Amino acid sequence: MGNVLRLVRPVVVVDEGHKAYSDTARDTLCGFNPRFILELSATPNTNGRHQSNVLVNVPGKDLKDEEMIKLPINVVNEDKGGWKQTLAAAQGKLEELAKEAAIFQNESGRYIRPILLVRVERTGKEQRDSGLVHAEDAREYLIENLGAKPEEIRLKTSESDELGSEDLLLSSCEVRYIITKDALREGWDCPFAYALAILSKTTAQTALTQMIGRVLRQPHAQLTNHPLLDESYVFTFDQDVTEAVNGVRKGLEDEGMADLASHVKVLRTDGETMRQMRRETLQRRAAFSKLPTIFLPRVLSRDEGTSEGYRTLDYDRDILGQLDWESFRFGGADSFTAEMEEKLRRTIVRIDIDQRTETDQTVMDYAYEALDVLPEEGLDVAFLVRQLLDVIPNPWQGMRVLGETLDTLRRRRMTDERLYANRLDLLKAMKIDLRGQVNQAAENLFRRKLENGDISLRPVASRNSKLNWALAETLEIDVSDEDRVLLRKDGGPLEKSLFEKVYQRDFNNLEKETAWYLDSRQCIYWWHRLAVSQHDYSLQGWQRYKVYPDLLACIHGIEEGKYRFSVLETKGEHLKGNLDTEYKRKLFELLTVYVETAIRTGVLDLKEDTPPISFTMLMEDTWKQELAEAGIL
Repeated sequence: MGNVLRLVRPVVVVDEGHKAYSDTARDTLCGFNPRFILELSATPNTNGRHQSNVLVNVPGKDLKDEEMIKLPINVVNEDKGGWKQTLAAAQGKLEELAKEAAIFQNESGRYIRPILLVRVERTGKEQRDSGLVHAEDAREYLIENLGAKPEEIRLKTSESDELGSEDLLLSSCEVRYIITKDALREGWDCPFAYALAILSKTTAQTALTQMIGRVLRQPHAQLTNHPLLDESYVFTFDQDVTEAVNGVRKGLEDEGMADLASHVKVLRTDGETMRQMRRETLQRRAAFSKLPTIFLPRVLSRDEGTSEGYRTLDYDRDILGQLDWESFRFGGADSFTAEMEEKLRRTIVRIDIDQRTETDQTVMDYAYEALDVLPEEGLDVAFLVRQLLDVIPNPWQGMRVLGETLDTLRRRRMTDERLYANRLDLLKAMKIDLRGQVNQAAENLFRRKLENGDISLRPVASRNSKLNWALAETLEIDVSDEDRVLLRKDGGPLEKSLFEKVYQRDFNNLEKETAWYLDSRQCIYWWHRLAVSQHDYSLQGWQRYKVYPDLLACIHGIEEGKYRFSVLETKGEHLKGNLDTEYKRKLFELLTVYVETAIRTGVLDLKEDTPPISFTMLMEDTWKQELAEAGIL
């Protein structure tokens, strides 16, 4: 049968594909000799050793638009309560939902029976009196104190599966409460599950992350247009609200719906006061409301095959894919030193109480064993090559570099036993050396392309082009009652921020000082806080990760009605001189020089409404001087 499959070369469909990345799983899949592997997953692996090639992405918004999920998610935290108060609050919501469901059924004929999931800390028979919330504690409290009927409650645990194959959607089914610990963590969902009560205080964050998906499905994949029945509910107690929200958002991310994080509404009880997260729409200040659309240029790559002649720079295609990989070699092979021992030492420590002394002191006996280093299968070259993939992404080139390195070391009389014993040190040295070579070659290529016009930082003529990054005319953000608007140092309102409000939470100390300084300068027309999200303005350079600048300043030009932009990136003193900071500084300096040269020579022909732009790195100890050098006085 195996050989028949290999001859047929089947199409393999892997559900929950993110679980199929182990060597055994991949060897099994490859053993079918497939012509195509289709992976289905809520969380594809796009950053690991084995990367998924995402063909189709269905974001959470599409599920919401198709009425498949109940949103928003309401998180209710009993600030000073305990598990009993939390369970009572959740049961109260369930009763409210049941009444609404009865009204809805009378109107539409559709049957919905809301169910409450209860997550406890213990379920085993011998774990009842440990001081932690047990499943039987929750069952008894529901029956004896909250009026639940015994036949309405089911336990779903590794020891007791009272649900069995019961069809929860039948109108004859009586289940309204399901108590569990981990049995419903994944792979189970019921559209009648509306509320989740987390009674495990110490592991609440884990429970929120792992179980949020269990209450998301919309009954019949059709909205009821009864707000209570089109939302889901989570109840916790004595939690940090921000961490609780992050737990729910992480759960959405794990369910493949990270784009719906803004649909988490937080309600926190504080006496009789209810404070909640709200969606706020920010408008531009009245003084700036008439501004035209503000475009910032992106780093583009020339592409004659497109209508606009350019496309967004693709790091893998335009940088990595065009490096001369044959030129890379480990430069330290001739000088690498390895420990002389060809055996490893295992240390065994026995800890006991010395009862011969009056104080019963703890004593430790050490023993050592010498182990043969090299396993029977010898040096695992494939393993070593895989460890180099984050630096040398082409495995054939990685094999070449490693092979040349091993040949050199063996000519230096290093045995395979010594190489195996020192393999991790060797890999570390190789990665440091090769990463430096790759980064330098990538920078050289980037600079050459910038000089000859294959890479350009420019606005595209068409105002509707997706290649231009347009600054939003309104901003939608999530704020809570605790969030404070940023004011001037003297307590007065800001005057030159582009939008009517900015919040303190979005600024660290250096960014705040810079914002205050910009707001006080006569030369500043307006300024804006960038990098609030990873979808904000970014710059692609010669390294993989994009740079997300912090601030944008619009500065009055020498001529009346003329302006220029300054993009600012701040760095604390503790980051001065590190590799990330130096890379950003070099990129900013290069792009600024490029823009100035391109404008002066006429290579970059800016339209009348497109101001020139500069890029500046601000360090904590010299930021005012650097702003002055950038013309912001």
